[in-house]
Amino acid sequence: MELRRDLLRISKPSRLRIILGIGFLILSGLWIIVRVYENRNIGLIGWGYSALFLLYGIIYTIEGYGVSFQGLFGKSFISIDQDAIRIKTGIFDKEQNIPWNDIRSIDYHPLSFQVTRFNKTGEMIKLSGIDYALIQEIKMVIGSIAKEKGVGISI
Repeated sequence: MELRRDLLRISKPSRLRIILGIGFLILSGLWIIVRVYENRNIGLIGWGYSALFLLYGIIYTIEGYGVSFQGLFGKSFISIDQDAIRIKTGIFDKEQNIPWNDIRSIDYHPLSFQVTRFNKTGEMIKLSGIDYALIQEIKMVIGSIAKEKGVGISI
């Protein structure tokens, strides 16, 4: 049994997001064009509005095609298999990687697993920011693999 999830994956492309993104891009360009056409000074606030609309347009268009904008900057995933438990809950969080060969016991606490290694050191696997259904699936997979490997577990 194993579990692999990309936490940044967007489920499916969205036409509404694409339309909103293109709309924001057009609005960004039109804001500057109208100001230039009217011979009005484009101040700092005008450039700020235009940049903000441009940024929103890019983000909505990218995510409308099913690509996570945060995924361009890093990874966030869960990978639990027969070799190791690897969890990275956010793009700026550190990856937590614990091989099953090093695990003596696992205790579940709300939003975390306390892992005790054979060398008597402990490590906390944090699950903050992960939805409840996925946490239940993680508990089930870890429990199943732990029983196969003979690792003491209390869930």
